[in-house]
Amino acid sequence: MSSAHDEHSIPYDLFFQTSRDLLCVLRGDGRMIRTNDAFRSVLGYPESILVGEPLLKLLHPEDAGPVRAFLASNEGGDANVSVRARFLHRDLSHRSLVFVLRRVAGDTKLYGSGIEIHTQEPVPDWERRRNLFHKMGATAKVGGWDVDLETGEQYWTEETYRIHELPLSHDPKVDTGIASYAPEDQATIAAAFGAAASEGKPYDLELQLITATGRRVWVRTAGVPVMENGKVVRVMGAFQDIDEFKRRELDLEEKLAIIEAQRSEIQALSVPIIQVWDDVLALPVVGEVDEARAADITSRLLDAVVATGARFAILDLTGVESVDAGTAERLSGILRAIRLLGAEGIVTGIRPAVAQMFATLEAGFAGARTLSNLREAIKVCMRRVTRGALQASARPR
Repeated sequence: MSSAHDEHSIPYDLFFQTSRDLLCVLRGDGRMIRTNDAFRSVLGYPESILVGEPLLKLLHPEDAGPVRAFLASNEGGDANVSVRARFLHRDLSHRSLVFVLRRVAGDTKLYGSGIEIHTQEPVPDWERRRNLFHKMGATAKVGGWDVDLETGEQYWTEETYRIHELPLSHDPKVDTGIASYAPEDQATIAAAFGAAASEGKPYDLELQLITATGRRVWVRTAGVPVMENGKVVRVMGAFQDIDEFKRRELDLEEKLAIIEAQRSEIQALSVPIIQVWDDVLALPVVGEVDEARAADITSRLLDAVVATGARFAILDLTGVESVDAGTAERLSGILRAIRLLGAEGIVTGIRPAVAQMFATLEAGFAGARTLSNLREAIKVCMRRVTRGALQASARPR
């Protein structure tokens, strides 16, 4: 078989249609006659739309100048023009191509070929951004994760692996991820992730994680659902190591609880209510009685009267060295409150300076009996309690 026969039998049309380059054939005036599959696929047009349309119609106006000049020239012989231009996609976006248009001597047609340029950041810039992201995550101890609900695949950032103390070769799964939490927290995270995946509910939780080395660490885990057409297709979120912060917070809460307990004990000591006999309570008052302390004394003393069913409440003022108008009124208010509960108030231990101040202020003790000291008051109460008991036993039954 001759070489000429072999050459004519080659199906060049197959090369045209299967080429990955964008190929087209134009009339001399620049209108398209034919395009290949790659041309139509990249730009999104069917052949029926492209045939007869000017090539210039597809080029961005800012990039069309060299091609327009080439079409307008009438030079004989072979010629071509090469441009880097934006071509209009059917969806009105643009695709960047390196495009060559060629004229062949003795041929009325023009031939074009193009290669799509995919926009990509220079590798050094991309690496710099990636390294910066990893450094920020490591400094803040914040990682990220993403779960594709359709495929079940899960992605972790490097910091998420570090927090779990797992190698980067570990293949993360939802079930094993939930199982890595402390037993008491597994139901919580499982319910939260389930609600995010099925109902589109985000979550933000502070839970304990057990790392691959067995350490318990506090983590903050937050999940956000990603919706498409009203359906959750992915759940993505952040994962942060908050162990140091959380332990400080818990330590602070423990110390505050101790302080509060000590404050309550001190407060109880400042209002020492003593049951000195059946039906008899005594309250030694020491120091200044301001408004807040008066309210505390009243509350505690009334609660004790009700709890014990006391008939007498002795207010011993031996530890009070001086009073003003406000203090006098507050002490009188305490005695009135005692009487309203059906108990009898008795005041003891009044110092001369305090008695003089009460006399000057013309303040009273709300009808309460006054005695020189606590001992005398207890004796009086004991006699009255005993007398009442004897009278009760002497009544005919």
